[in-house]
Amino acid sequence: MKFNHFSIVEKTFDEKLAELDHLGFKWSVFWDEKKILRDFLIQSPIDLTTIQATPTEDLLTFLDHSNSSFDWEIYWTIALQLLDFIPNFEFEINKASAFATAIHLPSFSGEMNSENLICALYLLLLTRRKNGMTLVEHWVSEGLLLVDNQYHFFNDKSLATFDTTQLKREVVWVESPTDTYQRGKNDLIKIQIIRPQFKGQIPTIMTASPYHLGTNDKANDKKLHEMKGDLMHKNPHHITVETHDFKPMTYPEPEHPVVDTATTTFTHGWTYSLNDYFLARGFASIYVAGVGTRGSDGFQTSGDAQQVYSMVAVIDWLNGRTRAFTTPKKTHEIVATWANGKVAMTGKSYLGTMAYAAATTGVDGLEVILAEAGISSWYNYYRENGLVRSPGGFPGEDLDVLAALTYSKNLDGADFLKNNAHYQLRLDEMTQALDRESGDYNQFWNDRNYLLNTRRIKADILIDHGLQDWNVTPEQAYRFFNAIAENHPKHLFLHRGSHIYNHNWQSLDFTEVINTYFSSKLLEKRLNLQLPPVILQENSKYQSFIGLQQWGAKDQFSLPLAKTAVSITQFENHYDEPTFEKYSKDFHLFKKDLFEGNAHTAVIDLELNRELFINGPITLEIRLKIKDSKGLLSAQLLDFGEKKRLRDTTQVLEAKAIDRGRNFELEHLQELPLVDSPYQVMTKGFLNLQNRDSLTTISEIPENEWFTVRFTLQPTIYKLEKGDHMRLLLYSTDFEHTIRDNRMLTYAIDLSQSKIIFPEETKEH
Repeated sequence: MKFNHFSIVEKTFDEKLAELDHLGFKWSVFWDEKKILRDFLIQSPIDLTTIQATPTEDLLTFLDHSNSSFDWEIYWTIALQLLDFIPNFEFEINKASAFATAIHLPSFSGEMNSENLICALYLLLLTRRKNGMTLVEHWVSEGLLLVDNQYHFFNDKSLATFDTTQLKREVVWVESPTDTYQRGKNDLIKIQIIRPQFKGQIPTIMTASPYHLGTNDKANDKKLHEMKGDLMHKNPHHITVETHDFKPMTYPEPEHPVVDTATTTFTHGWTYSLNDYFLARGFASIYVAGVGTRGSDGFQTSGDAQQVYSMVAVIDWLNGRTRAFTTPKKTHEIVATWANGKVAMTGKSYLGTMAYAAATTGVDGLEVILAEAGISSWYNYYRENGLVRSPGGFPGEDLDVLAALTYSKNLDGADFLKNNAHYQLRLDEMTQALDRESGDYNQFWNDRNYLLNTRRIKADILIDHGLQDWNVTPEQAYRFFNAIAENHPKHLFLHRGSHIYNHNWQSLDFTEVINTYFSSKLLEKRLNLQLPPVILQENSKYQSFIGLQQWGAKDQFSLPLAKTAVSITQFENHYDEPTFEKYSKDFHLFKKDLFEGNAHTAVIDLELNRELFINGPITLEIRLKIKDSKGLLSAQLLDFGEKKRLRDTTQVLEAKAIDRGRNFELEHLQELPLVDSPYQVMTKGFLNLQNRDSLTTISEIPENEWFTVRFTLQPTIYKLEKGDHMRLLLYSTDFEHTIRDNRMLTYAIDLSQSKIIFPEETKEH
């Protein structure tokens, strides 16, 4: 067990005293240490009779009748019990301080005196308990402060003092600057608002989720594309695209009576638990699904500016720059008199994607985003280096499939009758425009590339991404983070999980970091938090996070792929029919055989003779030959050999352990377990050999001649020890990701002229 605290803000002693006083802890430095401790514990919502202080004394005996001196060992014996650790079983009495150090709890050094004890108790309140909540948040949830619908802060973090039993739930329709069906009127966008009661204006946390109001799973499955087929030969040419600025649509509208009270409410619906956490702390929560979704107007344009600006319109409304209505009939305009105009965006996957996209519009009022596993370029989600490349776990999916899934308007029968014919025409247009035959970058994908507009970003950027996420690959976060100006406020969390959240992990104070950040940016408080640019979960270590200055090291380390001066290997593209069908039906069987060297692949095993700290995208330089005019190269690099590694999915440590308010929304405490494993994918990549020169340059393959390709794999950060083994797999068809091409074709690789190039982190972290 190890705790990692990045959220603690440094304070002066006077500031600490003032904040403790606000919680009800009123002390003097002239009191002796036992009196300070006694007062601290009496004010706390705990049962003093349950706590042990020394090997022979309980707490009350120690405080009231004992002549024993108070030292840091006794302090930690008591403190650990307040943090829910069990004495005599989870830690030994008289070894409490050593246990606290071993699990990396924040500690205060110095002699035991009144001022140092007060500082230590202040720090203890900011320490995470075994159940994943800080001590102060746990005590507030237990009644340390009254629920008064007023803001209270401790260490620059808003506390749960808003009544979540009296939340307002409202529905309004925001007028967007889009007209996706060209009807001559602006699309109205349905939004759901949940907000605590407050006599004044409050900030908003917005989650833009096209999934929010329902998904059409049958339409999704029906639209999935066949993965079997021959790779297409492409005529040499250079691809050109244009950058188009969004042009808002405006139509004349009559004046409407203006109100500030919604007439439509709702009861249930999906919510994001991190947003729920902030409801109890004085932040409104808004969910918007955008154009083409249930209750809203328009077509599901999937990632383009029209979809993005239909979301951004909500921020404009909160700042009085656009209108909203109490019903879709537009009888009454409604204004957000309750909102202070400051907005943060949150969410994972498509939700995080919309946060990226909204930030690149530069909209005023969007102060900060938290993009978790978001997509920064849709081409890089469904394509790679001139190839159709399905996201991990979803072979056959494409952006038109996602449009079919999220066009939830068809779930309502009346809407189906009215709009389905037009929708099908637009969906067919999208299928043609995304071009599955060539896999090339084109205008359709350029219009969905948010990396082109990072110069417009005004909001602070917080990114959270899994290095084992092969659905939304690490490249999406890497490119966005590094496209933002060096001096722009930006921070990146990199964990070892797959496509998952990490705000409810035991080991990391992620939620407290976000609280500090949002409280500052949305409530106009000074941001005093000192975060490293990159917070990284170390591989093959349990519950261990470190800070780094960059993602993408400048130094390089190369390894040749050959063990001898002349070394030629080869692999076949074609599988016999039973094997091809087996792999097509279950790509997991293919992956197992691939990793163990039993599929059609060139297996190159590499042993390290020194430590290597990889930071960034690994590059392959491969010399090869094929007797054809078309081909694809797939590559995966494994950390190979039996050892302990972090699993990429979490386990539940304790069910319903985390209280997001006051008995409000209870959440499981989770963590990535450290388990025995035979290998782990470090990175992977795919290349159409005709796109070897660049993404936008199509070249002929010199048939039956040796030629060299150089392409980068997915970025990672990974530390290997001396003697560790890596396994590089070079092959063609990948049954999870690529077209399932089964032509008779042999790929020859000249290993003596091939190498792997690692970006190496050499700086102290």
